[in-house]
Amino acid sequence: MGTVTIIGAGGFVGTSLVESLVLDGVPVRAVVRAYRNFAPLCRFGRMVSLQLADAEDAVALQRALEGSAVVINATTGVPAGIVRSTQAIAAACRAAGVGRLIHLSSAVVHGEMKSQSTADDSPPIARHWMPYAKAKAAAEIWLREQMAHFPFEVVVLRPGIVWGVRSPHTMQIAERLLDKSAFLVNEGNGIFNGIYIDNLVAAIRACAYTPWLSGFFNVGDAEQVTWREFYAALGEHLDCDVRKLTNVSGSRFPWSIQAAVDYVQSLPGINALYHRFKAQLPDGAKSWIKSRLSGHVSYNRTADEYERVPVVDREMWCLQRVRNKPPIKKIGGQIGFMPPITFAAGIQKTVLWLKSLGYVQETTSAA
Repeated sequence: MGTVTIIGAGGFVGTSLVESLVLDGVPVRAVVRAYRNFAPLCRFGRMVSLQLADAEDAVALQRALEGSAVVINATTGVPAGIVRSTQAIAAACRAAGVGRLIHLSSAVVHGEMKSQSTADDSPPIARHWMPYAKAKAAAEIWLREQMAHFPFEVVVLRPGIVWGVRSPHTMQIAERLLDKSAFLVNEGNGIFNGIYIDNLVAAIRACAYTPWLSGFFNVGDAEQVTWREFYAALGEHLDCDVRKLTNVSGSRFPWSIQAAVDYVQSLPGINALYHRFKAQLPDGAKSWIKSRLSGHVSYNRTADEYERVPVVDREMWCLQRVRNKPPIKKIGGQIGFMPPITFAAGIQKTVLWLKSLGYVQETTSAA
């Protein structure tokens, strides 16, 4: 196949995808917004063509996309810019003569998936409290309306929580299990709607290689796993007994001062102002503020006592209330894709990664 261009190549998913393609000898072009994002890609040397372009700048993107067979939108970005970047990327693909755009959306566009009828082609739900979910849903709706008018194919993938080696989500969960501040909603019986990073990379690549492909696809791990099962699989190696974690009711959100602050920050206007202000701060100032808020560094990560009244993050609370796993039969039936990494294998790889970081001790066992 021709050159694959990845927009947002400096992020977690982007760098994992770049590495996978490079190791198979596929020509890769990596597009990032700032020079500092080149850092995680420099290890690939001349095997990757690095391009600088803002995802909201269609003109700069067009120059970066020239000659690309497939473009993958792996950007995250701030919620206020997600729709704008989606529109700019589509305009650049049209102008550059790209053959296919693979757009990474998110399973959060379907909320808590209370119904089992959440099919691949189901439109996003109408209302979201989370700015990220609202923006991803709006971008999907715009693509759905415009797809018939594009001179290129559009593939929209909806992954769940991307977990595993180098995953920021997994790192946060591991740290909360270690310091015993993690919690379970409704005894942890909600569905962990996740996809191991290697499975997501494999799905993206399968969609890049398959001829004549367009449409919306749910992507996730093959197995159905509950949050209790996911926490237990990691907690076993992190000196955390999930049976001792605090249970939180899923019927009513337990508000706290921190949760109220997070909610105010999630309001559209305030969220946009927050990210605009954050973008203007020098990196040094951001690091100083972050260090002040996080307090003193503690090298003893493992806590002895379980937090009885943990601070309940609203996003995590909602994620643990998911009732159904979205079906992934369409991508299997249409292009024959099956997730190559099992849940057990993914956990094994993740634990080895956490061990390399010093999070897992050889003598550690569940309490």
